[in-house]
Amino acid sequence: MEVQAAIDTLPTPNPEALMFRVQETLIPTGTFEYLTAAHASDAPLPRRLFDLTGVTSVLVAPRFVTVNKDPVFSWPELVPQVKAAIRDFIDSGDMAVPDEDLAVAHYTDPVERKIVRLLDEVIRPAVAEDGGDIVYRGLFDGIVHVKLIGSCSTCPSSTATLAQGVERMMLEEVPEVRGVLQVTD
Repeated sequence: MEVQAAIDTLPTPNPEALMFRVQETLIPTGTFEYLTAAHASDAPLPRRLFDLTGVTSVLVAPRFVTVNKDPVFSWPELVPQVKAAIRDFIDSGDMAVPDEDLAVAHYTDPVERKIVRLLDEVIRPAVAEDGGDIVYRGLFDGIVHVKLIGSCSTCPSSTATLAQGVERMMLEEVPEVRGVLQVTD
């Protein structure tokens, strides 16, 4: 009898998103968000999930996948299909995302290094607990530009998370930062 990969389903603050936590490593580092099936055409795991009717976006992290659904579909009908697609992917041995997506940016500016370190070590793990992620997009005139992705991108409380959590922490820890701005790209 073959043992199936354990997949835990966890709620997020966004009712249209669920996190599917796995024991296997899906990617070595980072997070990758796919907002359309066309965008996921070269990414094996997201492509499998977009083949399911009702899936609207997919976030892949090292040990979890967050799936957003269309509100007209219910989780009880979609969860077994999502789990089956993830198990099939794990059994395939494929890479979750293309190698070129796995390239990691390196920052030489000391202020940017402090910002990215704070994001990676403190903020991203907290945001990941809710099935999302926060991506650094740059520092412009003291304003940190970030993008919330996964369950956080469409969550009703994302504005509060950004203002009360991320911005407050950035202002306290990195004196050069004057504010945080959520961007869409």
